[in-house]
Amino acid sequence: MKSSIFKRLFVTVLLVGLVGVVGLAGAESYVSISEVAWSGTQANWADEWLELRNTSDNEIDLTGWTLSWEGVTVHLGKEQGDTIAVNEKTIGPEEAFLLERSDDEAVASVKADLVFQGSLANSGEKLVLRNPQGEKVQVVDGSKGWMAGTSSSGDPGYGSMELVNGKWVTRKEKGSQKDLKDNPIYGTPGTLPEESE
Repeated sequence: MKSSIFKRLFVTVLLVGLVGVVGLAGAESYVSISEVAWSGTQANWADEWLELRNTSDNEIDLTGWTLSWEGVTVHLGKEQGDTIAVNEKTIGPEEAFLLERSDDEAVASVKADLVFQGSLANSGEKLVLRNPQGEKVQVVDGSKGWMAGTSSSGDPGYGSMELVNGKWVTRKEKGSQKDLKDNPIYGTPGTLPEESE
C-alpha cells in the first residue's frame, strides 16, 4: 500500500514539474528576434533597427528581458544600460516590437517601441535574447558574418536580414515603411512579413 501511494505521489510531482517547465519554455519560445537591419537605411547607414516577434495569442511583458551583443546590453522594459527610451513594455499577440538606434527616426513611418544606443557591426554580431531570469531564449550567431541582409553596395542596398519560415533571408522587396528621407525600406519594420504568418 505504501509503495502504491509513493508511486502515485512521485508521478504527480513529476507531472507537475514537467508541466511547469513546458509552460515556461513554451511561453518564452514565442518571443524571438525576427529582423535585423544591421546596415541602416538609404537615408543613413547609422539608422539601424531590430525587431522582435511574438507569435503567441497572448501579450508578453518584456520587463526584465535583454537583447545583447558585443559591448551592448539593451534592457527591453526600462531605461537602463544601452536603452535610451521605452515607449512600450509589452509585445502584443502576433505582433512585432521595433527597436531603433539613437532616436525614433530610423524608420520614420513607424513609431519605435524602444530606442537604444550602440551599433551593429557590418561584419557581424552574436545577438543574445534573454528572459528575466537571465536564461538564453534565442541566439543569432552572426559573429562570423551576417547570414543575410545587404550593405549599401548590395542588391538591393540596405536590405534587412529577416527570419521567414525559420530561415534568415535578405529582404529584396520594398516594404510600405519609409526611412527619414522618405525612401522605401527593404524590410518590414514594425510588422510581421506575410510569408511568416
